[in-house]
Amino acid sequence: MLTVVTAVLALIALRAWYRAATRPRYPSVGPPRFTWPIVLTVAALVAGGFEVGHHLRQDLATDALRAVTPVEGAHADCARFTDELLNLSQYQGYVYYDGSNTAHLRRNVCRDLWSYAHGGQANPSRSEVIAVHVVTHEAMHINGLRNEAEAECVAVQLNHLVAEELGASPTQARELQTQYYELYYPNQRSDYVSGACTEGGSMDIDAERTEFP
Repeated sequence: MLTVVTAVLALIALRAWYRAATRPRYPSVGPPRFTWPIVLTVAALVAGGFEVGHHLRQDLATDALRAVTPVEGAHADCARFTDELLNLSQYQGYVYYDGSNTAHLRRNVCRDLWSYAHGGQANPSRSEVIAVHVVTHEAMHINGLRNEAEAECVAVQLNHLVAEELGASPTQARELQTQYYELYYPNQRSDYVSGACTEGGSMDIDAERTEFP
């Protein structure tokens, strides 16, 4: 919708500039001849800035997602402001169970991913840590894991790869992984947590590893 609004404003602004430039310069009542072209141009630039920002965050989330899924065409769909107004769900992301390759992410998740990628790697906030993990979790659903506990546990073991894709050093990425597993994983809903999500457990994807996750 914002793309359409931006395009319409740009066209109206161009038309206003043309009319202002070609209008006869007779004395007239009202605002100066270039007032409305300037106002419309500023509005188009502001709308365009929001649109560009949205697509930049969405592209970043897609790159992060693809660090842990081999599914062709996997991509992120970041919610817009208008989407959030109608979204009363408690979930930070979801993937439709129909073979979909799209991870639908809340607006705050995409913003936190952007924040993490642009300076948050050394000392990530709680929301940034969770955002990195949410992307990893949704990628597991794209990979075909429908059980929430299994998807969550595998994501716990792979979220450091997403962190690295977003610019973290291997050490920083592992610290984020440990922080999520120790501080946030135990507090998830019961259907997201499993006693098998531990070293040597049935959900351990690397039997040779000696330190979980």
